[in-house]
Amino acid sequence: MKYDPAHVATFFDDYGEQEWTRFDDGRTPRPSLEVHLEQLRRFVEAGDRVLDIGAGPGRFTIELARSGADVTVADLSSGQLALNKERVAAEGLEDRVVESVVADVVDLGHWANGTFDATVCFGGPLSYILDGAERAVAELVRVTKPGGHVLVSVMSLVGAVTHFLPILLDLARRDGVPKNDEIIRTGLLSDEPDYGHLPMKLFRWSELEALLAPHGTIVGASAAGLLPTAEAEEPELQDFLVRTELALAEEPGALSCGQHIVAVLRKDG
Repeated sequence: MKYDPAHVATFFDDYGEQEWTRFDDGRTPRPSLEVHLEQLRRFVEAGDRVLDIGAGPGRFTIELARSGADVTVADLSSGQLALNKERVAAEGLEDRVVESVVADVVDLGHWANGTFDATVCFGGPLSYILDGAERAVAELVRVTKPGGHVLVSVMSLVGAVTHFLPILLDLARRDGVPKNDEIIRTGLLSDEPDYGHLPMKLFRWSELEALLAPHGTIVGASAAGLLPTAEAEEPELQDFLVRTELALAEEPGALSCGQHIVAVLRKDG
């Protein structure tokens, strides 16, 4: 499978508000969001210049702006950038956004070397670009200052299998075990009906570690979406689930087991 940026951009233009509401309707559990936000709190400070690439409708842009960072917003989808601008403005944070640019994570040539104190690439960008992940990481590191941080998250292979095993078994019954053996071997998921919404690479932690390690020091790693989906309407139980995931997410044995893997790289030199 080859990365098709035009196809990805069109998908997210059409996806629209669903990229925002996935955090509200349970498609992405609240504890997963909080794990991502915890890494932002640790590694981004007020006054930092930050690139939010693959920013979507602004869930993380808003948190970065609230922290006092000066945020450059970038996404492959012009539709998502328009939603980002609306969401940021609704929070009264537009003054914290330096610029908003249509850009592809595999080519950040719009910015010079060492432009940003931190570079954030959360969600799916590194998974969606398939064979371009090495180029993308090199670009994320290039535009980050020495001593700065690159924060990424990718879809997890182990987490996808453990969280969605009944679906995997149904697909193996329908389409044959060899086809699904290949998915486990490669982590490559197609956009065929019932498989994925876009072609993507699901990562093992060992693969993400190997992708990042040549570029600096990995200073943070956690699972996001570690806990099984559970209904908890009571606020105290919702908070308990968040605290539990945060308490367990950085255990070495947990890193591959969430729906996403989050990692933070410090650029050395």
